[in-house]
Amino acid sequence: MMDTQTQIFSLKRKLNEELEKENSDNSVVLSLSHELAKLDNQNVRFSVDAGIINRLGLELVGRHETAVSELVKNAYDADALEVNLIFENAWKEGGKLTIEDNGLGMTREQLINGFMRLSSADKIHNPISGRYARYRAGKKGIGRFSTQRLGTKLTVITQTLESQEAISITIAWNDFESDKELLLISNQIKTISKIKDEGTTLIIEGLRDTWTDAMIKRAYRYTSNLLQPFPLSDKRKKSETDRVDPGFKSKYFRKYEEGHLEPIIDDNEAFFQHALAEVEGFVLDDGQGCWSLKSDKLGFTEEIFFIGKDRNKDKSKFEFIRDIHFKCYYFIYESSLLPTQTLSFIKSVANETGGIRLYRNGFRVLPYGEKGNDWIGLDESTRRRAIIAPHQNNSFFGFVEINDNTGHLFEETASREGLIENEAFQELSDFIYRSITSAVLKVAELRNRKGTAGQRDWEKREKKPAEQEVDEAIFELETLIENEEGLEDQKAKSNGTSDSKSHFKEKIGKLKASREKEKEEKKGLIEEMNMLRILAGLGLVIGEFVHEIDRFLPAFDTDIRYLKRAVADLTEALARTERLDENLKSFSTYTAYFYEAISRNVLRDLDSIELRDVVYEFEDVVQEDIKASNYIFYKPIFEDYDLWTVPMHKSEWASILFNFYINAKKAIKRAESKGQIKIRCGRERGYVFLEFSDDGDGIPVENRDKVFNAFFTTTSAAGRNEPEGESLRGIGLGLKIVKDIVESYGGEILVANPEEGFNTTMRIEIPEKKEDKDE
Repeated sequence: MMDTQTQIFSLKRKLNEELEKENSDNSVVLSLSHELAKLDNQNVRFSVDAGIINRLGLELVGRHETAVSELVKNAYDADALEVNLIFENAWKEGGKLTIEDNGLGMTREQLINGFMRLSSADKIHNPISGRYARYRAGKKGIGRFSTQRLGTKLTVITQTLESQEAISITIAWNDFESDKELLLISNQIKTISKIKDEGTTLIIEGLRDTWTDAMIKRAYRYTSNLLQPFPLSDKRKKSETDRVDPGFKSKYFRKYEEGHLEPIIDDNEAFFQHALAEVEGFVLDDGQGCWSLKSDKLGFTEEIFFIGKDRNKDKSKFEFIRDIHFKCYYFIYESSLLPTQTLSFIKSVANETGGIRLYRNGFRVLPYGEKGNDWIGLDESTRRRAIIAPHQNNSFFGFVEINDNTGHLFEETASREGLIENEAFQELSDFIYRSITSAVLKVAELRNRKGTAGQRDWEKREKKPAEQEVDEAIFELETLIENEEGLEDQKAKSNGTSDSKSHFKEKIGKLKASREKEKEEKKGLIEEMNMLRILAGLGLVIGEFVHEIDRFLPAFDTDIRYLKRAVADLTEALARTERLDENLKSFSTYTAYFYEAISRNVLRDLDSIELRDVVYEFEDVVQEDIKASNYIFYKPIFEDYDLWTVPMHKSEWASILFNFYINAKKAIKRAESKGQIKIRCGRERGYVFLEFSDDGDGIPVENRDKVFNAFFTTTSAAGRNEPEGESLRGIGLGLKIVKDIVESYGGEILVANPEEGFNTTMRIEIPEKKEDKDE
């Protein structure tokens, strides 16, 4: 072997030879320099194994929904107005995800010293974006590892407004294997023709996970705090300038082989299509005010109403305001008006960004429409309770536009925080308040609800059951058409009714078929209700049983202590007595646990629940069963402190955890696995979550949404001669009941992608306890 000095001499000679070449190979230069550095006896340096990339990607970014949300945040940080996410063949592993934004893009230097540099300090030095002064949303340096978490190959195409060409770089993440030097793995960068004026496109191939629509919608919700979920008028869209942030939108699509893009979710689906009504108002050039209301949900086509400066004279003109326009979407947060999951999502966004924002000459004026700002007086009006129909600020997403180029009417304050509240401003806020509350009262009338506290002429109509009204409508339509059958053919032809009658008959046929389907669904609901009634009755019996059992436990304990003394010299008898004692203690723990749960439920007390409490209590109860089953119950993981839920029944958590545990035991038995169970808890986006994982036989992707349906089960029916109690096990109501519990508090339950070593993870998200303002 060569000695150290000989090796150094040889390496230096090779390095010099390479450097003297007209087109030296930088990879060779780096490799030789690295070998020289290792032979330095006077100094040592940190080196980086290429395997760190895999570890960072998989450990920093736990869930693929989180990874996607981080990449959306990067588009936001790049001052993009829109980002499109296109999933191709993503129902199975190995698919493709393209993320396109129209942000600022990256220069070659920014790509090399930012994206390609680990632990870049760019977001530390520049916490606010350059064009729209946005506070950076992305975590430090996690974006590039999000792409590694999602797929095996990444292609970045980026261009700036000033550049003549685009820059492209492709990274094969599988190249970053352990035992390789990170510095020596190169990725080719090249220039190509621009594909748009500015922005960045990420093409992620070889997706590591499957993507259902539900998962994609969760990724969307993770970035809801970045959204500006209020409409912009066409005039505003056309006059967007670099000085005002026009907002940020994200859209998610599936791409099919023929190139067709099918929307999965966008802002319209997430927000506006769920609005109860759309309210719009104008003040014309002559000072005449008007407002309009449209509600598809209430079957109310758009209608325009006049409103005057004098509330008793609709045609009276406003004195100061002209060319005013406002538009807003109205929400009432009731489960009868919004799907449960959508209600929770929209309400959480509304609490942060709901309200009516003000734009003057195309520029946003703060603080109007910010959280806690009540410039129109809607929150104050709600507190007065004169108008009892919901109309607080967070019931609306909208904007007001004023045009005042001279600045004489709507003048900014000296601090530039808002406008001077002169007569013009008072007239403006009065016009908007009266228009909105008029629309709110009209909606209350359409819903047959009382609008104001002093409303005297209001009587709630006695409503027929919906099914009766539908049946009567079908009968009346059929009768009407049958009566028309007697008309002469010629008259029918001349009036064009023949085709009309055929059309009506076809529609009635569809209506009758839908009615039959509705009846079948109702039968299923009645069956479910009957079964729930049986289970409720069984719960009462269990409560009595537990109470009675408690009376016998002291006697059992006394007798066991006597037996231990009596058989102290008999080894086998003593061992059996000890086992009896352990079993009885386990039994006592179960009864105490359920007795407390039932007692709390009877009192109907709702308390904020700390997840540690319910998890540790559950762990204590099942500990003996875990030992007997020879399972592995890992120490629960709590990623945050103070994981308090909104007020709930503590007994409901007993139901949730035991349902998960029972299902896990069945799955483990079917799979004949080790029997591993793990619970993880934490906090995300205003929710606390609990994940329950097991290594059973898992849930097929196509069944992940079905498992929460009533009577969906993988357990076969009980035999005819088995006890009645057995027929109630595995009937497919367990997870349905858990889902109902979770969603009743505005939460969500889902089958998440399990971590390595586990095959099923049930995840619950419950809104966290809101901090008391006086604390």
